[in-house]
Amino acid sequence: MMLNQDRYTPTLAVLDPLGRTVRSVAYCSVGSSPVAEARINRIKFDAAGRAAAQWDPRLWALHAQDASTPSNLENVFSLSGVLLNSRSVDAGVRINLTGDLGQVLHSWDGRGSQQHVEYDHLLRPTAVFEQASGGSESCIARYLYGTADELFAVRNQYGQVVRLDSPAGTCHFSSFGVTGALLEQHQFFLQALEPPHWPESLSDRDDLLESEEGATTQMLFNALGELVMQTDAQGNQQQFDHNVDGQLRQTHLRLKDGEPQVLVRDIHYNAQGEITYQTAGNGVVSVFGYAPCNGRLIRLYASLPQQKALQDLYYVHDPVGNILSIEDKALEVRYFANQRIEPISHYTYDSLYQLVDAKGWEAGRANRGPDQIADPQAVASYHQTYRYDAGGNLLELVHQGPQSNGRVLTAAKYSNRCLPEHNGLGPTQADIDAGFDMCGNLRALENTRTLVWNLRNQLSEVRPVERESGLDDSELYIYDVDGLRQRKIRSVQTNVRTVINETRYLPGLEVRMNKASGETVYVISAQAGRNSVQVLQWNSSPPKGLANQQYRYTLSDHLRSCTLELDSQARVVSRETYHPFGTTAFSEKGDSSESSYRTLCYSGKERDATGLYYYGLRYYMPWLQRWINPDPKGYRDGPNLYAFVGGNPVTFMDTDGAVRIDVSNLTKEQKKAIDLDGPQAKPAWKVYDAGRGEVKPSSKTRELNSEMYNSFKQGHVTNLITKTLLIEGSPNQFVDLWRSQRAPQEFLQQRRFKQGTSAYIQCRTGNCGEHSEIAFSLLASTKTEQPVFRVNAQGLDHAFVVIGDRRQMSDEKLVIVDPWPNFPMVHTADVGEFTIGSTIEESGREAVSSHRLDDATLKGNSGMLFPTLAVGGGASQKRKVLIKAFDDKAKAHSPTGESPLFEQLFSIDDKYRGMLYMKSGKEKVFNALPASYVNDRMKHYSSYMNNHYGLQ
Repeated sequence: MMLNQDRYTPTLAVLDPLGRTVRSVAYCSVGSSPVAEARINRIKFDAAGRAAAQWDPRLWALHAQDASTPSNLENVFSLSGVLLNSRSVDAGVRINLTGDLGQVLHSWDGRGSQQHVEYDHLLRPTAVFEQASGGSESCIARYLYGTADELFAVRNQYGQVVRLDSPAGTCHFSSFGVTGALLEQHQFFLQALEPPHWPESLSDRDDLLESEEGATTQMLFNALGELVMQTDAQGNQQQFDHNVDGQLRQTHLRLKDGEPQVLVRDIHYNAQGEITYQTAGNGVVSVFGYAPCNGRLIRLYASLPQQKALQDLYYVHDPVGNILSIEDKALEVRYFANQRIEPISHYTYDSLYQLVDAKGWEAGRANRGPDQIADPQAVASYHQTYRYDAGGNLLELVHQGPQSNGRVLTAAKYSNRCLPEHNGLGPTQADIDAGFDMCGNLRALENTRTLVWNLRNQLSEVRPVERESGLDDSELYIYDVDGLRQRKIRSVQTNVRTVINETRYLPGLEVRMNKASGETVYVISAQAGRNSVQVLQWNSSPPKGLANQQYRYTLSDHLRSCTLELDSQARVVSRETYHPFGTTAFSEKGDSSESSYRTLCYSGKERDATGLYYYGLRYYMPWLQRWINPDPKGYRDGPNLYAFVGGNPVTFMDTDGAVRIDVSNLTKEQKKAIDLDGPQAKPAWKVYDAGRGEVKPSSKTRELNSEMYNSFKQGHVTNLITKTLLIEGSPNQFVDLWRSQRAPQEFLQQRRFKQGTSAYIQCRTGNCGEHSEIAFSLLASTKTEQPVFRVNAQGLDHAFVVIGDRRQMSDEKLVIVDPWPNFPMVHTADVGEFTIGSTIEESGREAVSSHRLDDATLKGNSGMLFPTLAVGGGASQKRKVLIKAFDDKAKAHSPTGESPLFEQLFSIDDKYRGMLYMKSGKEKVFNALPASYVNDRMKHYSSYMNNHYGLQ
């Protein structure tokens, strides 16, 4: 370990003879404390090089004392490398039976629940069945696809899902554009609230649906595939205008039979595609400031012209991007109870970047999220401190202030399942075991409100009040086949009647119905640049004191948390601030009837009456700072499946719900971020013309059929996205070490001990393993022509991705996607430098939502600059010395004495690097990359070669 414990947040790695990281050691210290606690992560590989077991620091420390301590995750693979069985201490057991091409046929979980999928001859799912332990089997989903019939062809439905029967009801996808974009859909809901059993007959399925006319949503796209109009189920139209660069310029809303109203206009962008200025429909001007050196947000300002600011947030960051303070200069200094209360919050982190101390201001009494803060004028300072265990569980929150949000939790001995203390008494191990089911789902909130889970491990019901006689109070949730919520039904028993409130979720529209009063309010939702707008529309007379067609404009902070709600005249309807983990710190509301219709709060997510936040894939419990069930994505974000954003909620937000990356259907902004449509350059010729290549690139030509072309195109886009997400490159590539502004040891440490794709993206760097894992996630989360495999190179410590099954296809048809080299060009296996070895993981042709990534960092990364070092200058000499020392140290620790650093420019064999690819006689530029990328890398490569070898 380095003598200075604060320098580069010290970390160590232990490699096996094959160069794999089998143990990583991070050091956790707080503030100026000289004590640094070692945190050891351990990975055990099987004979084929697959990760068979993983321990986090907490369980590995217990394992040192007791060898029977289980690992966090244990995997069992088939001889072909397919994952058959996984056992997680958090999420329980999962067993999969797969088909010859990797499709999941049957699966079982720890509760004894099972699911099986039926496929057609093209391996498209046609029906999904599930069965509880000891129960009968039911069909929860059926798919119908368009055929070559003329009726389907005229609506571009050939090969598309045209009818989907799901747990929420039936959706007809009636029309598609030439690019495959959905143009029209009709949603029908089920009559019953119980899970359906869909029969085979279409008419029998229709009998299960409500008799009302379905909800129709229509979309219109321009020639570039940009959404220009959306008509919701009530006939309201949202219109979107774009600038010449494809970025949103303004949005209009035209209510049914009404005139268009501006929601946002005059949106301006900087060179990185970030919004710098916009004007809302109520006249409020928002200005966004960014640091010129790194593009980080440093100011959020909003006001009416020539008037006092409504919001004026200033952000201060540390060098790695953690937020140290937030000040709202729009608020005045207040005095209460002999205290001076400044509207500023301060944050402190440990060496693992977990939040350990927060100071700010708050008002009122203890709350569970939705409650009203007692007196918004009675503000006072608060101070929160946080204590984590070695597994990342937040075990203690000490709160000093007028609210009593302090909590102490106890973790299970061998898992990350936790329960809170009550009246100073902590739960026993038996209490924790009883508090969760075998899949890790929490059974109750505070031991009083029962949680009910469906067979897909989705929260299906909360029972706030249970009665020995009579009906319970309940809140019921119903989801579609992708796990997104479609209905919420709240039932409350009174002395004289049952009050039922239901919310239905449709594209761009919520329908909120009060069955007792007969009131129905339609909530139209629209994104207005960096903020949002909701319009409230009643089917009859609105509540007393409210006008119909209420426009609500929301201002948010850097986490998209809704801090201010304004009406059409820019009057404040409500104001809310939050503690770091999402509980309400301050709430100021105007007319109670106006503010009662607001549901979007912390992180811009919906807050239910239970106090839980709905994030799309699961629910967050802010008063315990944890998720209520394990991450459905598994261990892609680290070994703790319950921890919220890695203990750093001020800097990061959960990414679910953000814009996903679909490599087959990129947005205009995503294309711009990777410069997909800009000028192209052929790196093989660039390298050769610069005198860096010994073999002249070949001009051979290869013809691609439609299937191969689609795979090549997806692989090409995947390489570009991966390189942009990991913009700083790889710490085992000489050129990337030369190009980086960081010292090599810091570069290595930044990558070495972060686990999961989200963490790799935050680090912006990774070796071949991290590059291939992100590439695999991008391809697995979209529909592909062939199954996708992440594989090891035969006889080498290298990983990459293959589109196609080598057991079924020849090398000439297997498409290689390897984003790790400096110039990543897609190619087939027969012309590659690396031979396909053992399988690490695989995915079928269909998109798997658990692998999806969002584009939250894609656009920001694309704007990063890397100045080229001059030949023979002081900076270049210093960099040369640092890299040589780093390389020498790595050689000394290598079992073979060889350098672990590479000058890997291509993954294609020399004589094939210039190959041309044709489709239907037209050239497809797969031997080229964006010129901006190629020119940047060539400058750094030439600078590196000149400084190291004296080449001119």
